[in-house]
Amino acid sequence: MTDTCPGCGHCFEREQGYWLGAVIINTASTFALFIAIGIAIVSATWPNVPWQTLLIITLAFNGLFPVLFYPFSKTIWVALDLGVRPLEPVEAAAASSRLPREPT
Repeated sequence: MTDTCPGCGHCFEREQGYWLGAVIINTASTFALFIAIGIAIVSATWPNVPWQTLLIITLAFNGLFPVLFYPFSKTIWVALDLGVRPLEPVEAAAASSRLPREPT
């Protein structure tokens, strides 16, 4: 991921520890989908639940999903953060100064 947006010059990491929100989104999404998959499989196969298959599926999901979803959680976090806390004038000026200048 680049440090700044190539379109507007916005610096993505606005402060120390900024990506903790993305980690929280990633963890919460993984946990919610883990529960949904577990409930769906148990509900669909009750009373003969294939526990070993369920374990393998959920372990594979919990190992792969967070890695694959992390870039999307960063995007969601930046969008939520900008929606709740828009750029301050100093940040906007710094962002516009990072834009490449067009030749005249």
